[in-house]
Amino acid sequence: MQPLLHYKIYSGGDKQKNTPPLLILHGLLGSMDNWRSQAKRLAQSRTIITIDLRNHGHSPHLAGMSYKEMAMDVVAVLQHEKLAEVDLLGHSMGGKVAMWLALHFPALISRLIIVDIAPKTYPLWHQKVFAAMMKLPLSELKSRKEVDRYFAELIEDDVERIFLSKNLQRHQNGGYTWRCNLNEIAKGYLKIASFPLNDLVFSKKSCFIRGEHSHYIEETDHPLIKAIFTQGNIITIANSSHLPHIEQADDFYTLVLTFLEKKCLKSVKDTS
Repeated sequence: MQPLLHYKIYSGGDKQKNTPPLLILHGLLGSMDNWRSQAKRLAQSRTIITIDLRNHGHSPHLAGMSYKEMAMDVVAVLQHEKLAEVDLLGHSMGGKVAMWLALHFPALISRLIIVDIAPKTYPLWHQKVFAAMMKLPLSELKSRKEVDRYFAELIEDDVERIFLSKNLQRHQNGGYTWRCNLNEIAKGYLKIASFPLNDLVFSKKSCFIRGEHSHYIEETDHPLIKAIFTQGNIITIANSSHLPHIEQADDFYTLVLTFLEKKCLKSVKDTS
């Protein structure tokens, strides 16, 4: 029997009654810890479950990175927790996992939130990142400051380096290792960058949230999104890029809460 993914439950207390829990799925090379602040905040009104996807965070290292494999891991968590229906939020790669799950198991999903990703194939933007991570002489490095000095020669952006460095863990014999299963993730990158399209549609309420300065959801993607997710809104969060939940945390929180509480989204910029 395949081991369960690592996950954490933030209890909504009495407020969770008659309200489906919200599952949150992180992006490529991230972990559920990236969503800790939003999860704690949203847990004031409902139960939140954050999950480390396979080969990420503290979840098992497994062969394969297809969206079917990742989505079925999530289904196993739902079955383990005896959850018949949930709200589902996914960011970037986690958004594609969420879309696959919603299309193939619509009965499990009440409402769907997709953050800054479209159901399409993307250019291989992360090849440089994988190359940089694999070049780091981790066994020789003695401190995170030293790691950052080496990393800075390969990746200029400070925020990106900090994000990637969260995958590091101290090795018991000195130096560092990658907590994520970097080789398997890189091996499956072609599948991660793509998305398996078919004739399925998701006809329940869905909300696609994009960052104003992000290129992950372009205007040309709107017809494709609306064709597959027929009850979908596409909402832009101003002054943000690919991480609107961090860059504009208050606006993001308000938007998600508004959508989950089935209120009108017209007060937020709707680009659909």
